Amino acid sequence: MLTTVIRSAGVDRPARARSPELVSPDGVRYSLYATRRQPMENNVDPSNFTLIGWDPDTRVALLKRYVSLRRSQAIRLDLESGASQTPALPGRESATGLRPDGAGVLTQNIGGKIFSIARDGTRTLLGRGESSWGPISTPDGTAAVVAGVGHVTILPLDGSAAREISTPGECRPLRWYGDTQLLASCYSRTGSQLVTIALDGTITPRAGLRATGSPDFRGPSWDDTDMRVVGGRAYYEGNGPCGGSFIVRENAAGDAKKVRVPGSTGGISLVDARDDRLVIAHTATCDEGPPRAVLSLFDPVTKVEEMVLTLGRREHWGHVLAWDEPRPRGY
Repeated sequence: MLTTVIRSAGVDRPARARSPELVSPDGVRYSLYATRRQPMENNVDPSNFTLIGWDPDTRVALLKRYVSLRRSQAIRLDLESGASQTPALPGRESATGLRPDGAGVLTQNIGGKIFSIARDGTRTLLGRGESSWGPISTPDGTAAVVAGVGHVTILPLDGSAAREISTPGECRPLRWYGDTQLLASCYSRTGSQLVTIALDGTITPRAGLRATGSPDFRGPSWDDTDMRVVGGRAYYEGNGPCGGSFIVRENAAGDAKKVRVPGSTGGISLVDARDDRLVIAHTATCDEGPPRAVLSLFDPVTKVEEMVLTLGRREHWGHVLAWDEPRPRGY
């Protein structure tokens, strides 16, 4: 897993230190980079960063930090050598990620324009997005999928003509579900629904409609942001109205039911699946106390949980992500 570990006096307190770390399947931690809190400069903490992208093939991660309230900077980190580069990002940047061919970064500004920025700083306009959701590269690395209202756009990185695929509302790219299908959460007036969008245009529902537009909607999930299949059954990462995630399954009637994790005091994030168990992380929520900072294997049928890693007393997760599943820019 690829994680960000934050050290502070509490979840709601300023971070004292941050570190992106690799975690092996048996729970061994490998620190890749680290910063400690520094005095404020230009109204920002220069040590604060977020993990915004990585490439498991080239062993490169991309971090972003703000150098002022209006200006951000990328940190391109070689995970094997520890070497880093700090390419400047354009003003009004909103979402940035690695270019899949290693030639630089892709960035989208607040106005929706999508640029390729080479390592020497050369900037090329590729196209425009219509959504605040960041684009995601196709598995073969030849194009980016850009969210729009009622469609997604396949934007080739070689400058050739783009094409559109119609979608049921505005769809937020989440991750790839195989090599040709994009897992996405699609929003419309009737609510949200998890679907896969195939590159040939086929749309396949992967969960029932979460009818948030209905006055009698009672939840538990307002929208689903991941899906893992174990034991032949689908489990979803559901989200409440104020943030914080949890595990959801559907009954025979298609109704969503929360799957309780015994002893959990915060949120639960789906990370991956291993054999017949879910890989989960205990994360923070907006309405409950500090969580157990734990990474574990969880059997959703027997409710047995096997701890893989427990962080220190003052540590909690920033991100916990499957190493081989790069996400959209600005996820």
